[in-house]
Amino acid sequence: MSEQNPHNPFTPVPIHASGVRPLTFMGGERTPVLAGLFFCFYCAFFISLRYRVWIGVPVGVVLWMGWLAMTRAMTKADPQMWQILRRHRSYRAFYPARGRLNAPGPVYRDFK
Repeated sequence: MSEQNPHNPFTPVPIHASGVRPLTFMGGERTPVLAGLFFCFYCAFFISLRYRVWIGVPVGVVLWMGWLAMTRAMTKADPQMWQILRRHRSYRAFYPARGRLNAPGPVYRDFK
């Protein structure tokens, strides 16, 4: 039928899934999974110091399983959810109509 010219800029190029797939760690984004692992290890260690190891370790494991399930659900919904949440935290809660406090207010003409 028609031969494809390799120098044509509109030649279709296959996009492999491995090139666009987000990198995950244990099913979740890398940063929150590792941060949660550190936090659960930290909690398990200090609970084990205060109470006993057979209380601290199960508490840490339960916390870890809950955190991992949450990060997996976040990643399944949107693979870049963590970056979106971090960017969301940098925005202010309210932007006033005037950009600054000393900005002049609106001027209304009187048509008498």
